[in-house]
Amino acid sequence: MASVWTRTFYPRGDGVAFDRVVFFSDAVFAIALTLAAVEIGLPEVEGDRTSPSAMWEAVTGKWPALLAYLVAFAWVAVYWRANHRFTQTLRGMNSRYVLATLFYLALIALLPVPASMLGDYWRNPLAVALFAVYASAVSGMEVVLFVVAWKGGLFVAQPSREFARMQILGSLSPLLVFLSSIPLAFVSTWLALAWWFAGSTLAGVLLNRGHVDPPEDP
Repeated sequence: MASVWTRTFYPRGDGVAFDRVVFFSDAVFAIALTLAAVEIGLPEVEGDRTSPSAMWEAVTGKWPALLAYLVAFAWVAVYWRANHRFTQTLRGMNSRYVLATLFYLALIALLPVPASMLGDYWRNPLAVALFAVYASAVSGMEVVLFVVAWKGGLFVAQPSREFARMQILGSLSPLLVFLSSIPLAFVSTWLALAWWFAGSTLAGVLLNRGHVDPPEDP
């Protein structure tokens, strides 16, 4: 069994295995976002259900859940795009990469749970810290995927050390931002949430300045 997991190779364009992994990944991302939207729930109108003011109060009371969904959507959209671009640089997948991808997708599918907790308990530092731990784990798995692909020779062309460095830094940056926000959450949840946006934006700007093109088929 061990030899199967280490030696099986699924080349791009085989029409079966490679494409099925890609389609399955897209489906998991889509389902995770859909479930996150469902978690918002319908506003509950108290008192007179025909009153516009009561309806408005119920709708505006959902703003933490809506904000959590928007954060989750933006965050997952970035990871989906990165995963899609990364897959385009592969000449195929081996069983180790498929296994690592399954662990990665298991974390993505878990998104509605921490997103819902963040929406309902955003003032609770533990809820913010748990979302940060979850986001850090996803970023860490991106590093694992890159290392597995690199060591397995799965790229269409061998990546340069500069490309490898920027790829790993790109995955580690959000991990460091989220981990560093954990102590901030216990000082102020607003401060931690602000650092998510500010830190991620700063990391993105710095990484774009040092952008290195991915390996291409010679």
